Parts: sequence; structure tokens; C-alpha cells
Amino acid sequence: MKTMFTKLLIPLAVVGIMGAAMPAAAQRFGDEYREGSAFNKMQHKLGRGLANVFTGVVEVPKNISREWRKSDPVTGFIVGGVKGVGWAATRMAVGVYETVTFPIPVPANYEPLMEPETPLPSVWGEQLPYFDQEGDPRITR
Repeated sequence: MKTMFTKLLIPLAVVGIMGAAMPAAAQRFGDEYREGSAFNKMQHKLGRGLANVFTGVVEVPKNISREWRKSDPVTGFIVGGVKGVGWAATRMAVGVYETVTFPIPVPANYEPLMEPETPLPSVWGEQLPYFDQEGDPRITR
């Protein structure tokens, strides 16, 4: 009885130790592979496309903000609004294209069609006019 127990215990211990070490090794070396894999690039293209479809309208206030800072409020609103509508339509069309073609590596290596990839590259990407860095409505001219 004791020899049978010993014969089972040693292989079970080896399998247990290897089984515990394998997930750690897979986790350690898996991230580098996943970041460069085609599947990850397809997922990124799909996410970028959906983000552009649903947040493309953000281009309107974003362009109004940019033009407002370059000129006076009325001109900024009109010129920025027209530019924003054009950019929004373009961004949403690119988003639909990327969402539909996400499994196909076109353009090469699943690269974005527009730069920046989304209308909000770092939440807003730049400071809004007439607001301070924390977003409080203070005149900062």
C-alpha cells in the first residue's frame, strides 16, 4: 500500500508544481505576443472604428474650440462648426469602414486611416477655451 501511495504521490507532486508554474510563465511571456498579434490588431481596429462611429460628433465642438481660440467667438463658431461637421462626417464614415473591414489588414498592418485615431486621443487632447487646466470656468486669457 505504501509503495503504491509513493508511486502516485511523486507524479502528482511534479504535475502540481508544473501546473502552478505554467500560468505564471504564460502570463509573463504572453503579453509581448498578444500586443503584436494579428488578432489584437484586428480588435484594436474594431474598437477604433466603433469609437469613431459613436464619438465622431465630438469633432464639431472640438473644431469650434480650435477656431474660437484663433479668432473671435462668432467667426470661431461659424468656421469651426462648418469644419467640425465635415470632420465629424469623415470620422464617422472612416469608423464605419474600419468596423466593417476589421478582419482585413487594409491598410497594411491594420493602420489607422485618420490621425489621431479617435477624436479624443487623451480625453479631450487639449485645453478648452476660456477654462483653466482643472476645467473650472475662469477666463484664462
